Amino acid sequence: MSGPVTIVGYMGSGKSTVGRILARNLDWNFVDLDHAIVREAGRSIPEIFADSGEEHFRDLEARALDEALSETNECVIACGGGVIVRAENRERLRASKTVFLEEDLDLLYRRTRGRDRPNRSADQKGFEDRYAAREAHYLEVADLRVDARGRQPEDIAGEIEQWLNA
Repeated sequence: MSGPVTIVGYMGSGKSTVGRILARNLDWNFVDLDHAIVREAGRSIPEIFADSGEEHFRDLEARALDEALSETNECVIACGGGVIVRAENRERLRASKTVFLEEDLDLLYRRTRGRDRPNRSADQKGFEDRYAAREAHYLEVADLRVDARGRQPEDIAGEIEQWLNA
């Protein structure tokens, strides 16, 4: 089994949680792209959005993705929910083993009401519209779709590990 393995999905779907567990189970490195961006920029994601805009954030995200993918084969990468917006990122993701975590939209909406989510949308309709615009991109890059609804992160990581070992 070789990597890297990237995990994509909408905000709040559990990419970081599942990614950490999977990396621990495999004894691989773990990279959370959002954390890598914050570390590199020296600012929080909401601050980056407020001070420099979404386009600048997406530039930082693309660089972080490139760096993470080139680090090592034995790496699990939890991507931000919008990484799939850019075609060049989708191309990079298609070249790695990519897992799409699917989750209930009502639950995702409830999970993402914090101020630390700059693209969370003020209302549920806007949130669902953004998901609808991104869903085809998630499916485009996914080698594996995992239905996360009602499941524990450990079970989801186990399913991904079984897929990798197959």
